[in-house]
Amino acid sequence: MFLSNPMSSRQRSSLSYRWSALIGLILIAPVPTLGVGLAVFGDSGPVSSIVWMFAKVWLLVGPGLWWILVQKHPIERPTIHVNGLIPGVLSGLLLSLIIFSAYWFIARPYMDFTALRTFTSQVGITSVSVYLGLVLYLTVLNSLIEEYVFRWFMIEQLKAWLSPLIAIIVSAIIFTIHHTVVLSAYVPWYFNLLASVGVFTGGLLWSFLYQRYGQIWPCYLSHIGADIGVFLIGYHALFG
Repeated sequence: MFLSNPMSSRQRSSLSYRWSALIGLILIAPVPTLGVGLAVFGDSGPVSSIVWMFAKVWLLVGPGLWWILVQKHPIERPTIHVNGLIPGVLSGLLLSLIIFSAYWFIARPYMDFTALRTFTSQVGITSVSVYLGLVLYLTVLNSLIEEYVFRWFMIEQLKAWLSPLIAIIVSAIIFTIHHTVVLSAYVPWYFNLLASVGVFTGGLLWSFLYQRYGQIWPCYLSHIGADIGVFLIGYHALFG
């Protein structure tokens, strides 16, 4: 668990807790997609920027506050259990290999590298150093936030209504919808479809790791591995 131990099945099945879980999901689940969607598809004015910043802050503090203040879980220092770290690292390496191989052998011949480089230069990615800075943020920080939100918080809330297996699947679907919306602004639909299948597979794996080990660290390490595969593709496409 990220902040405290899971509640017992009896506590989770109480009507008041189930409704608090549903409301928590409503308040958190759409926020990543709405925030990024507005930033990507909306205008570049101050309203879009404010909404995007609010979404980021809410994703950081909202789940924890809901867990502690509304659902009355005690605060506990996050712990790292070593037994889950090796599966996290190994699965991340495997995902990285699969992702880069799919790019190299399937997608690469059909990609328009000139258009991609033109687009990235327009949004400010004009050098290797800028790209690596973005990669560092997305790999180290953004992936941790996603595991905190999509795996820990959403799965724990979904389990108030669903079996663990169905909660894993629903969490992966929500995770995939978020990335599909974002990718639709940058890549053709057929690349988006392929990427979305990969995202859903990763979401299932990371949700399973969370359910198996009861903490986000295996998922986080595996997520980092997948991100490395993705950003190796980006490096090759832009600078290779």
